[in-house]
Amino acid sequence: MKKSFKLRIFLHVVSIAAVVIGFNRLTAQHFLTNQLQTRIHQEMGVALQTCEEHFQQPSEFLSCFKALEKGGLFSNMSDFYVLCDRPHNTAKALAVCQHLLANGEFWRGDSVVTQGPIEFSHGSVGPQSWFAVRFKDRLNSPEVWLDGKEIDLLMLRVWALRDRNTIYALPTILLTLFALTLYLTYVVMRPIISVQNNMAKLTANTLDQSIVLQAPFREFETLVKVFDDLRFRLNDSFTKARRFASDASHELRTPLTILRGNVERLIHDLPLGSDAQVRMRSMGDEVERLIEITEKLLLLSRADANSLKQDLTDVNVSQLLTQLVKDAHSFQSSLKVTSAIAPDVIWHCDKTLVHQLILNLYANAVNYNQAQGWIHLTLAQSNGSFQLSVENPISNAPADLSERAFDRFYRGDASHARQVDGLGLGLSICLEIAKLHKAALSLRVTEKQTVVATLSAAL
Repeated sequence: MKKSFKLRIFLHVVSIAAVVIGFNRLTAQHFLTNQLQTRIHQEMGVALQTCEEHFQQPSEFLSCFKALEKGGLFSNMSDFYVLCDRPHNTAKALAVCQHLLANGEFWRGDSVVTQGPIEFSHGSVGPQSWFAVRFKDRLNSPEVWLDGKEIDLLMLRVWALRDRNTIYALPTILLTLFALTLYLTYVVMRPIISVQNNMAKLTANTLDQSIVLQAPFREFETLVKVFDDLRFRLNDSFTKARRFASDASHELRTPLTILRGNVERLIHDLPLGSDAQVRMRSMGDEVERLIEITEKLLLLSRADANSLKQDLTDVNVSQLLTQLVKDAHSFQSSLKVTSAIAPDVIWHCDKTLVHQLILNLYANAVNYNQAQGWIHLTLAQSNGSFQLSVENPISNAPADLSERAFDRFYRGDASHARQVDGLGLGLSICLEIAKLHKAALSLRVTEKQTVVATLSAAL
């Protein structure tokens, strides 16, 4: 079983979308963390610069800052500030501040950034990460410190909230992704289907039409050009094959006719019943066979070239079949011929071609039959159309009879030994005549081991 191109596109789009969503999540988490750290760090500088006069009273300092950032998203981070003043450390913060202020390297290096009168620094003091701000030109100025783990905890709460909301939104995300993927698959497949539909219009009779294949987009122009070149080559090959069959059949008719006349004269001149006369009569039969082949090949080549001429008239199909059954009773003594023919079925068609079609169907039923077998002809009319069926029993029906019955020169498994009479062209001619009259012709082998050839056409 071959893989589905649509399914492959769908899975690839879903996979790419999942990778993009995952990458976007990781990228957003990285950049948003840095942005939040920078924002909180800047707010520490605002707090120091604005509320310095309340620095000795931590509660008043925090109240001052929160009044500035009332309703702010990160104002509660000020609860975790560590206020250090080198000459006036409080007892509560004395131990922490002594440890922080003793690290002289913290305010040196590339991590120190100056904005106006405030210096910002971020680094490690011992095993912990800290953020700090102070006045730039005042060495003994107050400093505000914040433990980096408090920012990390805030970020964890933010991501936990986002993950919880993602779970709620997941069905909508999946449904939207599914719909977008289906739409993208449709957009991708639409030009391919357009080219496919145009190519499906190509037949042996439309290969010379240059407007059949059209590229919906310029990316398909190369593909269409390749198929257009192939179409030209196929059309040229078909034309040459038709011309050869027509020319060969036409050229063979004259010498074969002359050969037949000479054979008939030799048969008449040879002693009656002699071996030479028998061999000559056998040769005459083969010449007749060659003449029949050339006539049928000429008819088929004309059909391929759409040059079969029709002389349309109203034909009473019921009378044709009735006459055929009468003749069969007279000349076909080994087979039982029965019929169920609806009266007065009138078909506007070419009488000569349709008569040949009916005779070929009957000849096929005779050739593929059993000893002491039967043939049943049915003609039914309904709703402005008719159906003609020719049924006969068959022994050891070829396995591919239903599929290949209309192939040229096909006569089943016994054809090579010529156990089946005929040329293998009769049904092919029937099919071409049916197509010419816009009728449908089919052949099937039933479970009862019978062959049914069916012709359906509108009246």
